[in-house]
Amino acid sequence: MLKTATESDYQRLCVLCADSAFGSYIVCRATAYGFDKSFAKIFICENELGEITGAVSLLDNNAVVVAKENCNFEELSFFVASFGFSSILTDSVTAKKCGFQNFEIKPVLCFEGFGEDFKTDSSPEMKSVYELFCSSFPDSYSRDKNSYLTWLSDYTYRKNRGCCRLKAICDGQTVCAAALTCSECQESAVISSVACNEKYRRKGYGKAVTISLANELRIENKKVYVISQDDNTTVFYQKIGFKICGEAAYIERL
Repeated sequence: MLKTATESDYQRLCVLCADSAFGSYIVCRATAYGFDKSFAKIFICENELGEITGAVSLLDNNAVVVAKENCNFEELSFFVASFGFSSILTDSVTAKKCGFQNFEIKPVLCFEGFGEDFKTDSSPEMKSVYELFCSSFPDSYSRDKNSYLTWLSDYTYRKNRGCCRLKAICDGQTVCAAALTCSECQESAVISSVACNEKYRRKGYGKAVTISLANELRIENKKVYVISQDDNTTVFYQKIGFKICGEAAYIERL
C-alpha cells in the first residue's frame, strides 16, 4: 500500500534508506523540508505486515525512488507513472523491475579513502562559488540574480539543518575550486557538484577539494557517494579513491 509519509515514519524511513545514495536524497529531503509540503512530499510503500518496502520523494516535481526486493513494484510503477513526475532518479534494478523505459544509466561510486588531505575553506564568498558553478554547469545553474538568491537561501537553509555542506580552495578572493554535497543524512552523503576555475585547472585543485570534503564526511562515519555524469568524470573519481558500487537510472520526461 502506498501512502503519504508522516513524521512518525522518519526512523523507519532512515532504516530503509541506509546504505544507499538514493536513500540519502530521500532522508535529506525529509529532514530539511518535512513530509507534506506543496513542493516537497514523501510517500512510502508498506506491505501487509506494516513494513516499509519502498519510498518516493518528490521535490519540485522531481522524484527519487528507493525500493527493497519485497516491494510491490507493480503498484510502485503505477503510482510513479500516474503522478507524472518531471524526472525520476533511482537505481537501475528498481527501474527495470518497475518497467521504466528509456532511462539513462550512470555509475554510482563510493569513496573508500585516499589517505592524504588538503587545506580548504569552509566559508568562501558564496557569490564567487555560484559563479564558478554557473561556468561549470550552465544547464543546472543560472546567472539570473534571483536564481542566485534562491540557491543561496536554499543552501543556507539545508546547511543549517545538516543536510549539505561546501568546501572550497581560494587564492585570495578567487575561488579556485569548490565541492558541494547535495544531500546528507546520518548514514551517508552525495557529492553533486565539483568545479574548478579554468585558470587553476591541471594543478590538483579539483582533486584536493573533493578529497578534503570526502575525508571529512568519512571521519563522521558517513558513506560518501557520487553519481557520475560521463566517462571522464568517472575516471576522475576513481583516481582519487572512489570505486563503482552500483548504477543509477535517470528518466527525464519532456
